[in-house]
Amino acid sequence: MVGGATGRRGVVGGRAMSTDATADEGGIYGRVAGAVGSRVGDGPVGSHLRAWYLTVDPRYRPVTVGTWALALVVYALGDTGLTTVVLALGGFEASPVARAFLAHLGYAGLVVQKGLAVAVLVGIWRYYPTVGDRSRDPWRLIVPTVAAARGLQLVAIHVSNVLVLV
Repeated sequence: MVGGATGRRGVVGGRAMSTDATADEGGIYGRVAGAVGSRVGDGPVGSHLRAWYLTVDPRYRPVTVGTWALALVVYALGDTGLTTVVLALGGFEASPVARAFLAHLGYAGLVVQKGLAVAVLVGIWRYYPTVGDRSRDPWRLIVPTVAAARGLQLVAIHVSNVLVLV
């Protein structure tokens, strides 16, 4: 068992599936759960990540983790980091919301603004509605995919701006 959670078995798509990540210890889900479990530790963050991981339909776990990781890297870290580089080189922030956070809190305001944006995305993902008794996980992938696509676009724009400013 991962994080002390109890596993449940159910039928998904005509086959029996388990929400316990250790039920398939030799398979991909068991390896991913083992990797996640060994990396995040036993603290409150680790237990929340393990609990989150177990709420995702087992068929969509690897894609969900990968999509959220890409969204966090390019949308949260990439955009925020490259925005600070553009500002340091004499550029400006185009978003009026980010400008307001920047004006009141400085560079920390960019982090706060992006953190709030990610929190809203996580809330939308978490409470995404379902249709009947079908899994909502394939539809919930829209949320991190859009964030990742927007993050890639913003990173490309920032790299272009850095090249112009240098």
